[in-house]
Amino acid sequence: MTELYLRLKEMYKDSTKERDKPIQNLLWNYRRAGPLQEPVVEDIVKEINGYTIADGKVVKDFTALKADGSTACGCWIFSGIMPEEGKNLARSRQGDEYVSLGWGFTWPANRHILYNRASADPAGKPWSERKKYIWWDPLNDNGNGTKGRWVGYDIPDFPETKPPDAKANPDGYGLDAHSGADPFTMHSEGKGRIYAPSGLTDGPLPTHYEPVESPVTNTLYPKTPINPVVKHWYRPDNPEHGIANPDYPYAITTYRLTEHHVGGAMTRWLPWLSELQPELFAEISEELAAEKGVNNGDWITLSTARAEVEAKALVTPRIKPLKINGRIVHQIGLPYHWGYKGVVQGDVANDLLLLVAERNVSMHEAKSFTCNMRPGRRSHQGQDGSIVGREPP
Repeated sequence: MTELYLRLKEMYKDSTKERDKPIQNLLWNYRRAGPLQEPVVEDIVKEINGYTIADGKVVKDFTALKADGSTACGCWIFSGIMPEEGKNLARSRQGDEYVSLGWGFTWPANRHILYNRASADPAGKPWSERKKYIWWDPLNDNGNGTKGRWVGYDIPDFPETKPPDAKANPDGYGLDAHSGADPFTMHSEGKGRIYAPSGLTDGPLPTHYEPVESPVTNTLYPKTPINPVVKHWYRPDNPEHGIANPDYPYAITTYRLTEHHVGGAMTRWLPWLSELQPELFAEISEELAAEKGVNNGDWITLSTARAEVEAKALVTPRIKPLKINGRIVHQIGLPYHWGYKGVVQGDVANDLLLLVAERNVSMHEAKSFTCNMRPGRRSHQGQDGSIVGREPP
């Protein structure tokens, strides 16, 4: 990054274009040291922690940051990682047998448990002496003529000198609108919630729906087996199997592997990672393998109404058949890191998927769906596994 910064600054230094001013005004004034002239890590940590513009002094934590331009901070949740000049808490290695505040840095503010005010009762006393965590000490001398402070084994996630009996100010701003017995500081009312009171298009209480495609119906809601507000795209190239479709009797879930990243576009080009996970495989149970006459390492083809992909069978006791409503339901696990380019290549698992989305933010809802499976390689060798991809333009 430092070398890139220097080259870009040099490249754009004589430009008079308005669009190039962000690069010309970019600051990357970290000290450099060592044979490779790399940035000094402490300078970068200080930038992340935050400091005052006027004198360059580090701020203690994010509560010292201002919205008036007098402070700068690279990332507020890490503010406090350098509470004093040259003191990098990420390098701290002072452990204990409980919270270990002196071991590394936990954001925000090195708190290890959020909302830890809830470990004490409304009066500020620990709910349990054996599991006490933070509590109100009315005799603590604050050094400014006042007494009373939240103390304990962790950094209080609460105004440290706000007593438990403090009244909420109905006209107050921020935490002033909370009482001293309201632990949940990130909620507008300061209370714990068992459901989201606003903003969701479903809910408010959690319940169970089957995926849009499932080999079984929903015994809890037989008349409404799937989320009734899920977003569908009813198109010829996005056919749905529905519930308990005998043509697609198996439950299948796609997932990730440690050695690859998301769709694999970045990691399939790295030889050492490709060597660790060289080809697409599908995990199936020993029972399903015996039923289909498949041995470990054989080619199998997984199919939906939308596509078919081929993979090597990984026959494993890790995958178990389920007995649901008196019948056996088989599961299949399929990682999704392969594609048609890279050091290693393979079929695109996501070709199998149905395009549906949950109603709130349109998050994809088809990580679990249904499929069929047969021994052998897929048809249409040398062509796209997607049925849509094989259609002529």
